[in-house]
Amino acid sequence: MNQKAVDLIPDGHAGKAVWLSNLGAAFQSRFEHLGDLRDIENSILVNQQAVDLTPDGHVDKAVRLNNLGSALSRRFKHLGKLGDIENAIFVHQQAVDLTPDGHAHKAGMLSSLGIAFQSRFEHLGELRDIENAILLNKQAIDLTPDGHTGKAARLSNLGSAFSYRFEHLGEVGDIENAILVMQQAVDLTPDCHADKAAQLSNLGKALQRRFQHFDKFGDIENAIPLNEEAVELTPDGHAHKAAQLKNLGKAFSSRFEHLGELRDIENAILVNQHAVDLTPDGHADKGGRLNSLGNAFQIRYEHLGKLGDIENAILLKKQAIDLIPDGHAHKAAQLEGLGTAFQSRFEHLGELGDIENAILAKQQAAVDLTPDSHALKATFLDKLGSAFESRFEHSGKLNDIENAILVKQQGIDLTPDGHPDKAAQLSSLGNAFQRRFNYLGKFGDLESAILVYQQAVDLTPDGHDGKEGQLYSLGNAFQSRFEHFGELGDIENAILLNQQAVDLAPDGHAKRAASLDGLGNALSHRFQHLANLRDIENAILVKQQAVDLTPDSHPDKARRLNNLGAAFMIRFERLGELGDIENAILVNQQAVDLTPDGHALKKATFLENLGSAFQQRFAHLGKSGDLENAILIHQQAVDLTPDDHALKATQLNNLGSSLHSRFEHLGELGDVENAILIQQKAVDLTPDGHALKARLLTNLGNSFQSRFKRLGELGDIENAIVVNQQAVDLTPDGHALKASFLENLGSAFESRFEHSGKLRDIMEATVAYKRATENTASRPLTRYDAACHLAILCSKHQSPSSALDAYTVALEIIPQVVWFGQTVYHRYEVLPKIGRTINAAASMAISIRDFPRAMEWLEEGRSIVWKQMLQLRTPLNELHQQYPDLADQLLRVSQALDNAGTSNFQNIDLEIKHKGVEEEAQNHRRLAAQYEELLQQVRELDGFGSFLRPKKLSELTPAARNGPVVVVNVAEMRCDALVLCTSGEIVPVSLLTFSYKQAEMLRLKLLSSLQAHGVRVSRNGDRAVRAVGDNNQDHFRSVLADLWSHVVQPILSEIKKALYENAHHSLPHITWCATGALAFLPLHAAGIYGGPTKNVNISDFAVSSYTTTLTAMLGSGSKPKQNSTETPSVLIVSQPGTPGLPSLPGTLKEVEVIQHYISPNHTCHLFHELATIEAVLGEMSKHEIIHLACHGIQDMKNPLSSAFALYDGRLELNALMRLSLENAELAVLSACQTATGHENLPEEAVHLAAGMLVIGYPSVIATMWSIGDKDAPLIADKVYANLLGRRNDTESEKVKLTPAYALHEAVKHLREEVGEMDFVRWVPFIHFGI
Repeated sequence: MNQKAVDLIPDGHAGKAVWLSNLGAAFQSRFEHLGDLRDIENSILVNQQAVDLTPDGHVDKAVRLNNLGSALSRRFKHLGKLGDIENAIFVHQQAVDLTPDGHAHKAGMLSSLGIAFQSRFEHLGELRDIENAILLNKQAIDLTPDGHTGKAARLSNLGSAFSYRFEHLGEVGDIENAILVMQQAVDLTPDCHADKAAQLSNLGKALQRRFQHFDKFGDIENAIPLNEEAVELTPDGHAHKAAQLKNLGKAFSSRFEHLGELRDIENAILVNQHAVDLTPDGHADKGGRLNSLGNAFQIRYEHLGKLGDIENAILLKKQAIDLIPDGHAHKAAQLEGLGTAFQSRFEHLGELGDIENAILAKQQAAVDLTPDSHALKATFLDKLGSAFESRFEHSGKLNDIENAILVKQQGIDLTPDGHPDKAAQLSSLGNAFQRRFNYLGKFGDLESAILVYQQAVDLTPDGHDGKEGQLYSLGNAFQSRFEHFGELGDIENAILLNQQAVDLAPDGHAKRAASLDGLGNALSHRFQHLANLRDIENAILVKQQAVDLTPDSHPDKARRLNNLGAAFMIRFERLGELGDIENAILVNQQAVDLTPDGHALKKATFLENLGSAFQQRFAHLGKSGDLENAILIHQQAVDLTPDDHALKATQLNNLGSSLHSRFEHLGELGDVENAILIQQKAVDLTPDGHALKARLLTNLGNSFQSRFKRLGELGDIENAIVVNQQAVDLTPDGHALKASFLENLGSAFESRFEHSGKLRDIMEATVAYKRATENTASRPLTRYDAACHLAILCSKHQSPSSALDAYTVALEIIPQVVWFGQTVYHRYEVLPKIGRTINAAASMAISIRDFPRAMEWLEEGRSIVWKQMLQLRTPLNELHQQYPDLADQLLRVSQALDNAGTSNFQNIDLEIKHKGVEEEAQNHRRLAAQYEELLQQVRELDGFGSFLRPKKLSELTPAARNGPVVVVNVAEMRCDALVLCTSGEIVPVSLLTFSYKQAEMLRLKLLSSLQAHGVRVSRNGDRAVRAVGDNNQDHFRSVLADLWSHVVQPILSEIKKALYENAHHSLPHITWCATGALAFLPLHAAGIYGGPTKNVNISDFAVSSYTTTLTAMLGSGSKPKQNSTETPSVLIVSQPGTPGLPSLPGTLKEVEVIQHYISPNHTCHLFHELATIEAVLGEMSKHEIIHLACHGIQDMKNPLSSAFALYDGRLELNALMRLSLENAELAVLSACQTATGHENLPEEAVHLAAGMLVIGYPSVIATMWSIGDKDAPLIADKVYANLLGRRNDTESEKVKLTPAYALHEAVKHLREEVGEMDFVRWVPFIHFGI
C-alpha cells in the first residue's frame, strides 16, 4: 500500500517524503521478520529519499534522519560494514542537533544515537563509544517523564550499555547498574505490552552475565525463569521468538556448566534447535543461531565426550560463518568458536589437520579481525595461545609453546586489573609455563607458573565457578615443584589446594573428575615420600572416582586411567599384592587403547607406564612374556618422544631397566651393554637437582654392577659405586627410596670386596646397609633385606654380637613385612625367605650359647601368620578390668580384622567385583592401622608395656608342662636342637652329623617314596591311590634310619632324665617342633627297621606329638575343659560318595565303629547330602569333638584353599579360620593330607591340622599323606576305644587315654596288623597339640 502511494505521488509533492518514510519503516519491519537483505537495502534507499526530499528546517527533518540512521544501524548489524555505522552515527547526531531541547522527540533521538554508538563499540571496542552510549541513554531517560510509553525501552537500552561496558572493564558497578535499570524496565512494562518479553529477556541476559563472571548461583536461577517467561509471552511466528529461545538456550547451557545436570544441556540443545528452525534461510540472524546451537553441542561434548556432538558443533559453526559476511562484528567471535571446536576434536582424535584449522581460525579472530582496543581481543589471544599449546603437546615443537606464552601474555597485558576475566587468563598463562617446564625442565618456568596461578586464585572470589580450576592448577604446579626438589611443604600445599578444588566441584560434574584426579596424584606423590599407606589408599579411591565420573568417550579418560594405573603400581611396589599390578596393566592398557596415534606425546607417556607395569609383574612372577612386552612398549615410548623433551630421560631409563632385567634373566651380554648406554644417556639428560636424578643413577649403578659380575672388569664396579653414592647423596634422609639406594650402594661395595679383598669395602657396605635399615619411611621389605645383608656380612667378617644386633633389627621389621593389613595369601608369599633368616639368626645365637634368645627367635619366626590370628583372638581380661572402653574397642577391631580380607566375590559382575575387592582390601588395611594404633595406646599404659609382644622364654616354658618340647633348628650354618624341659631348662643338642643339605635330601627321598607308593601324586583328595611311579624309589627305611641316627637318637641320649621328669604314663611324652625341610619328615617314626639286629625306634621310648609353635600349646593348655567324667559330644562328618570324587566306602565302617563308643544322645552325624558346608560350620561350635571322614585336599598353590570335600563343595581352611571355638577338645581328621604343609613354607605349617589348632581345638589327629580306606576305620576304632571306652563298659571300667596316647596305641595296633615295614600305611597318622 505504501509502495503504491509512493508510486502515485509525483516528485515534489509535499506528501511524498511522508509516504517514503512510511515505506522505509515497512521494509525495515519486514526485514526484522524475514531477514531478507533486500528489505533493509530498500529501507535505506527510501529513507534516504525521504531525507533528501525534506528541506532543512522542516519539522520532520530530524525524524527522517533518525529513521535513516536506524536502517543503517540495522544493516551494519547484519553485514558489519563499518561505513554503515559511521553513517548511522552521523545522521543520528544530525537528528539530535536538529531537535530542540524540550521537544517530545529529543529523548528518542538521543536514545537512537546511543544505540548506534553502542553498535560501533561492539565492533571496534573503543571505550569512548560505550561511554557516549551510556551518557546519551541517561540523557534520554532524564528527558522521558515517568509514565511515558518509551521509558521502559530507554531504561533497557541503558542497561544494555552498562552490560557492554562491564564486559570491557569488568567494573562490578556496571553490571549492578545494568540489572537495576533493566529490572525497572520490566516493572514499568505491563504484562500485556508487546515489549514485555524483550525486557524480560534482556534482564535475564544481564543476570546471566553476572553469573558467568561472579558465579552467584541465584543469578542463573533467576535468569532461566525470566527467559522462559519471555519465550511464553512471545507468540509463535513473532520476529523475536527465535531470539528469546536463543537466550533461554544460553541460560540453560550456563547452568549446566555450573551444576552438570544433563537435562539442562539437553534443554539448551532443544531450544536452540527450535530457534534455528524458526529462523528462515537468508535471515540476518540465522548464522548467530546456528552458532549458538553449535555451542550447546560442544558443551555437551565436553561433558560426555561423544564424538557426534563435536562433529555437529563443527558443522553448525561452519554454516554460521559461511552466512556471516566479512567485517561483521560477530565474525571474529564465531571464528574463534569454530577454532575451539576444531581443537576439541583434535584432542579427541589427534588428527593434525584439526589443530591446524583451529590455529588458522583463531589467528584470524584474534589478530586479523579484532583491533587491540576491542573488549574480546584479550580473550581471543588467550584462546589462540591454548591452540598453540595443544599443537605443542602433539608435535613437541618448542616454537608452539613459545608462541602460546607470547600471545597469552599479550592478552593479559590488554586486560585491565579488576577485570573478571583476568584470573582465567593468568591461569591459562600458568598452564603454558607449566607445559614448557614439563618439556624443558627449566625451573624458572615452574616458578612463573606458580606465581601466575597464585595471582589467579587470589583474584577469583570464593564461590566463583572457576575457582576450583584455579586451585587445581596451582596444586599441580606445587606438585611439580615437589617432584623436582622434594620439599614436603609443596606436596602438602598441593593436597590442600586439590582438596579445596574437589570440595568446590559439584557431585557428578565433569570438573569434579579433574579435581579428584589432581588430588589423587598429589596423594600418590606424598605416599612416595612419606610412605603413609593411607595416602596411596586414598589416592586410588579418588582416582577411581575420577575415572568413574569420566565417560569412555571423553578425551581425558585415557589420562585418568593412566593415573589410576600409576597409583595401583605404586601400591603394588609397597604391598606386593598381585591384584594391584594386574589392575595397573588393565587400566594402563585401556589408556593406551583410548589414545589415538596422533597424540604422540600422550601415547608415549601412557606406554611408559604400561611398560613399567609389565616389568613389575615380570619381577613378581618371572614370566618372560611380561618382560618382552615391557621392552617393546618402552621402546615405542622412546621412539615417540623428541630428544629434547623432559620425559625422554625417564623413558630411556625405563627401557634400560627392562633390558637390564632381561640380562639378569637370560644372560645375553648385549642387553646389559645396551642398558648401560641408554641409562647413561638418561642420566646425562637429567639436570642436577631434578627429583628423578637419584633413581636414574641407581639404576645405572645396578647395570654397571651386573656387568662387573659377568666380566669382572674393575672399572664397572668403580662406576657402580660412584653413581650409587651420588644417588644416596642426592636423596634426603626420610625419603621412601633412600633405603633402596643405600642397599644398592652396600651391594656394590660388597661386590668390590669380593674382587679386591679390601676390608674397607666391607666397612662401607655395613655402614650403607645399617643406614638403609634406619630409614623408616622406606619399604619394610627393602629395610628387611638390608638388615639380612648386614647380618650375613657381620657373621662372616665382624663379631657375632654385631651379627646378632643386625638379626634383631631384621626380626623387628618382620611384622611390617608380614603385615596384618595384607591378605593372608600375600603374607604367605613373602614368608619363605623369612624362615631361612630366622634359622640363621637362631644358629648365630646358639653359637654363642645364648639359648634363650635362640628359643625366643625361633618361636617368633615360626607360624607367623597363625600367631597373628591367635593374637587377634587373645582374651583381654586384664585390660578389660582396668580399661574396659579401650578393651572393647580393641576387641571390636580385632574381630573385624580377623574376618577381613577373606571374601571370594564369586559369580558377580566383574566391575562390581573389582570395586568390592578394592573396598574390602582398603578396609582391611585401615583396620590393621587402627589395630596397631590401639596396641600402641595400650602399651603406653602402666603395666601393659609388653602387651601382645613376642613372648619371652619365661612365658614359653609352660608349653613343656606335659613333657619336653624339642625345637630342631635346621640352618645352613649348623643344625641344633633346643629342648625345653618341664623344669624350664633349655638343653642344647648339637646335631653334628646332620646338615641343611641332608635335611633337604631326606625330604626329597621321602617325596620319591610317597610317589612310588602313589600316595602323594594326586592333589584331589583321593585316599591311597596306588599307582606306583616308574621313576621313583622307596627310600622309607633309609629315611627313617637317618632321622634316628642323626637327629632323634642324639636328642634322646641328651635328655633321658628330662624325658621322664614329668611322665604320667609308662612312656613319656615328647613334642616335636621342627624347622626347614625337617618339618616335613616323620620324626615320630624315626628308627632302625628290619635290620639284622634288634630293631629300635622312637615309639619304644616316647609318645610323640607335634606342635606348630610353643604359643599354640600355651593357648591349648589354658582353656578350661569339661569335667573328665562327662561324655563329650561328637560331630561325625562322613562322605562315602562325594560328588565328582572317588567313593570312600570305608567311611561307612568308620562311622559304625565310632558309634560303638558314643551314645546317640552325644552324637550328631552329618553324611552325604546332609554334610554341607553351612551345616558343618553351624554344628562345629556345639560339639567338643569333630571327626571328619572325607576327602582332604592340599592346595599347593593357595595353601589356605586346602579343604575338606563336602557334599556341596569345599570347606576351605580359609573359611575355618573365621571360626573361634570355645569348648572344642579334639579334631580327628580322617582325611588325606591334612598335615602335609607347603614345601616353601616349612616354618608356617600351612595345613588343615594347624588350622584346627588355630580355631580352638587343642588336640588334632591328622595325616601326613593319603591314607588307606581300610586303615581309617581301624585307627578310628582303637583311638575312640582308648579315648572313651566302650559304651557298655561301666565308668569305673573305662580306661581313658589322652588323644596323643590313644593315637599311639592305635598306630601300634595298625603297625602290627599291616607289618612295620609297610611304612606308607602306619606312619602318616600323627598328633598335634596336647
